[in-house]
Amino acid sequence: MFEIVILYILNKYDATIYRISKIIDELFFAFLKSSTGTINPALKRLEKIGCVEYIEKMTDGGLLSKTYSITKEGKKHLSELLLAFESKNPYHIINEAKILMYCSDILNITEYTEFKNNLLNILELHKIKLEKGLKNEYIKLNELQKRTVEITLEELEGLIKAL
Repeated sequence: MFEIVILYILNKYDATIYRISKIIDELFFAFLKSSTGTINPALKRLEKIGCVEYIEKMTDGGLLSKTYSITKEGKKHLSELLLAFESKNPYHIINEAKILMYCSDILNITEYTEFKNNLLNILELHKIKLEKGLKNEYIKLNELQKRTVEITLEELEGLIKAL
């Protein structure tokens, strides 16, 4: 997910690692917390596959600084990541969907339609799974457990309506 966010940011701004971190905290404050421990490795992976590049320059304080930018391949890769998203962990699906929806403004109309259909399918399947779990007579949920699942269902329905 960090690779998508980083590519999204670099699609809009050239930035140092510090600035990427600050932009994540500002733009994605509701969904994600940045750390250099996740940004650095993600940038290295993206650089290795040709999605980002950087220029080095000396700061006023005499330190070497890298300013990253997205490449043409990176823009293509960002669209591909958004279009081919598959949630691997049901625990993260709602937050991941929010981040993807937040980044989807970079897609053209045709890509957005494909993105929307894919994400709707993922969210609908997760909704069905939760509804089945609530109705499963072999799962004995207490009232708080039921309400927690119901709140998750309400959040899923809200995302589905938003799409």
